[in-house]
Amino acid sequence: MLPLRIVETDRPEFDEPVVELWREDDFVGMVFWDGEDVLVQIYPDGDGDVYDLEVGDLFRVLDVAMRIVTPVDQLAEDEGDYRDGYPDSPEGEWDEELEATRLLTSEFDDRVVFRADDGAGFFDGETALELVGRCEELGLAVIEMECYERRGSRLEVRSDLGIYVDAPPGIDWSVRAGAANAQTRSALESWPPGLALLGSIVVQQPDGETFVP
Repeated sequence: MLPLRIVETDRPEFDEPVVELWREDDFVGMVFWDGEDVLVQIYPDGDGDVYDLEVGDLFRVLDVAMRIVTPVDQLAEDEGDYRDGYPDSPEGEWDEELEATRLLTSEFDDRVVFRADDGAGFFDGETALELVGRCEELGLAVIEMECYERRGSRLEVRSDLGIYVDAPPGIDWSVRAGAANAQTRSALESWPPGLALLGSIVVQQPDGETFVP
């Protein structure tokens, strides 16, 4: 089944961005903020029939779409502000981070293509591969990577090129981290050449805490 892709758009009737859902050239629906919550509308196909959507693929694109269309102040209320990569970390707790985390963030901070308002860094494919390799050396795991294609001044989410690793609990950390990094490396190596692709990465520490470099 062909994967869904999302396209961020601005529409005059909406205060926040609208995310369109597409399957190749077929418009499937859209996700938007209605002033109180995030809503999704799925439209019939060109023949008036329903779309059969793979649940995992739909959940993946809806998760990204929710982050795009939700107002920043609402995201902060729902998820907590990111300060120095940690959600809800009060001022002064940065000194208690793992040394591996400190090394990774310091080494790659100046290598981001740009940084979003929530602190997330966007890396090109070559740098992202190097970051995964450094995580392997430091005992960290890349557990999520969202891929975006740069089109002029806009970023289009490429859900087909991203990855989310959901390892079951109880598995030895070194095994989980190794598997997660291997899957992320494989996803990065599958990026088609010639496109302006960027990755936003979530890293996990052995204690379960996550951060965005």
